[in-house]
Amino acid sequence: MAYTSSQIVQAVPTGINSALVCVKAETAFSAVTSVTADSVFTSSYTNYLVKLIFNTSTNNEVLMKFRVGGVATSTNYNRQRLVFNSSSVTTDQLTAQTSINLGATNGAVEQSNEVNIYKPQIATATNVYALVQNNFGNYTTGNAGLVISANQTASTAFDGIEWSVATGTFTGNYTIYGYSKTV
Repeated sequence: MAYTSSQIVQAVPTGINSALVCVKAETAFSAVTSVTADSVFTSSYTNYLVKLIFNTSTNNEVLMKFRVGGVATSTNYNRQRLVFNSSSVTTDQLTAQTSINLGATNGAVEQSNEVNIYKPQIATATNVYALVQNNFGNYTTGNAGLVISANQTASTAFDGIEWSVATGTFTGNYTIYGYSKTV
């Protein structure tokens, strides 16, 4: 049975709002040292979700910074991290850093990140909660997870974000969503 366009529109109930609204469509990057997304945090949304997947060219850590007006902020980052794999659970804490360390990968396999960012566009501390799935060396025995609680404590209204590697390059993609303020 074929449907007309008006029948298809009528099949979707009115008044349905999505809880997540895509503010930056999936964006691919390849063999770069850093990636930026500017003008993505606005007053339209208070909180955001970032999906970030990547491989690095060498054993490397991926670092995250917030931006305002196209310039990255390199002070006042703090992070508490829980790391777990098949044989151990460890924690660490870093304070007064130049970025948020999302974890290391050896370049052989992907790392998947789900990063919640709270109030980046409001001139108060910006909080971050991230879940990271990492495959240290292989997809079977190298599987590990990280839980990251972090913040940027400056009273700055940020409008962008940056990811970078200290050495080598990384390749992947990201998507940024805003959490809807309405039901």
